[in-house]
Amino acid sequence: MTSNKLKVGVIGCGMVANIGHLPAYYKSPYTEIHAVSDPLQAHLKKAKDLYNIPKTYENSNDLIDDPDLDAISICSPHWAHAEQAVRAAKNGLHILCEKPLGISLDEVDRMIKAVENNNIIFQTGTQKRFDLGFQYIKENIINKEIGEVFHCSVFWYHSMPDLGENPRKELIQEIGMWRLTDDRCGGGDLLDHGPHYFDLFRWWFGDVKDVSAKIRKFNQNRVNEDHSTVVLSFKENKAIAIFERSEAFFGGVYGEEKGRVHGTEGTYYFEVANEYKRKPSTIKKYFRKDKLSKPSIEKIKFSRDPWDLPYAREIRTFINSVLGRSNDDVGFPLEWVPTIYDGRAGLEIVMASYESQRTNQLVEIPLETYKPITWQ
Repeated sequence: MTSNKLKVGVIGCGMVANIGHLPAYYKSPYTEIHAVSDPLQAHLKKAKDLYNIPKTYENSNDLIDDPDLDAISICSPHWAHAEQAVRAAKNGLHILCEKPLGISLDEVDRMIKAVENNNIIFQTGTQKRFDLGFQYIKENIINKEIGEVFHCSVFWYHSMPDLGENPRKELIQEIGMWRLTDDRCGGGDLLDHGPHYFDLFRWWFGDVKDVSAKIRKFNQNRVNEDHSTVVLSFKENKAIAIFERSEAFFGGVYGEEKGRVHGTEGTYYFEVANEYKRKPSTIKKYFRKDKLSKPSIEKIKFSRDPWDLPYAREIRTFINSVLGRSNDDVGFPLEWVPTIYDGRAGLEIVMASYESQRTNQLVEIPLETYKPITWQ
C-alpha cells in the first residue's frame, strides 16, 4: 500500500459501479477511490464529481498501469473482463471482478493462471452470497432447520421493451441493454443473470452434477437469448434446483425475483427487492411446531442498514481480504467468499445450459464439449 488507505480503481462507471462498488468504497474508512475508467466522458464526470476522484481514464489499460493503485473492481462489459484481469494480475493488483468472469472457459483459465502466478487476491462478484437472507438460508441448511432440503426454485424477470432495430446508443448504455444487443457479449440474459443463482445453488447444495435447459430468443432485435428455464441436480444430495429467468415477460421494468427452498420439515419463501430500491430481501419460514400442528409462518427480519446490503457486504469483505483484516465486522466467513474458481464453475453451468439447449440433451458437469448456439 502506498498510503494509510487502500487505493482502489474502478473500471466501468455504469449501473453496477454506481449501485454497488463506488458508494461502498467511498464510504469505507479503509479505502480511497484513486481512479476510475470508462470510455464515456459523461460517466467519468459523474463519478469524479460525486465521489471526488483524483484521476479519470478513458482507457482501462491506463488505469490498470497506474503505479499508485493497490486493487481494482472490474465492472466493464463481459468481453473485456479477461484481458483486464490478466493485465491487472501481472501488475500485482488485487481484483474484484463482476460476473460473468469471461465469455468462455478458456478465457477464465487464462485469468486463473495469471492470478495463481502472481499470488493476488481475486474475488468473484456474485454478491447474492452476501445477502443476509441468503446467508441465513445457507447457515440453516447446514443446521437442518427445515430438515433435508430437496427442492429449490427461483422465478426472476425484468421486462425490457423492444427498442427496435436501431436504438439510440445512449439509451442502450444507460439502461444496460448492451447485454442483449451487443454480439461481443458471448451470450444473452442467461449469461448475464444465471451466474448469480448458479453460484448460490452451488454454495447451498454443493457441486452440480448435470444440467437440463430450455432457452429461447423471443425478441428478434436481440442478439442472443432473452428467456430460459434451467434444471440442476447435484453430486452430494438429491436436491433439484429450477431457475426461471426472463427479459421477455410483460410487466414492470424491475420485474420480480422470488423463490422457494423446500425441506422435509419446512419451506423458506424469499423475495428480493430490486437493487435500485436498496432494501433487504424478505424471508418467510413455513414450519410445524410438531407433527400434528398446523403450519406456522415466521417472518425473518434483517438489518435495513445500507451498509449491510449485499453489494456493501461484498466490497467490505474484499477490502478486509486485501488488508488481511478479520471479516467479523461484516459477519461473513472468509471461507465462503466466492473465488475465481467459483466464478469459473458458475460460467461452466451457463455453458452447459447452452449445450443442453443446442443438443436437446441432459449435460453433465464437468463440461466436455461446447458449441455456441446460433440464433436465427
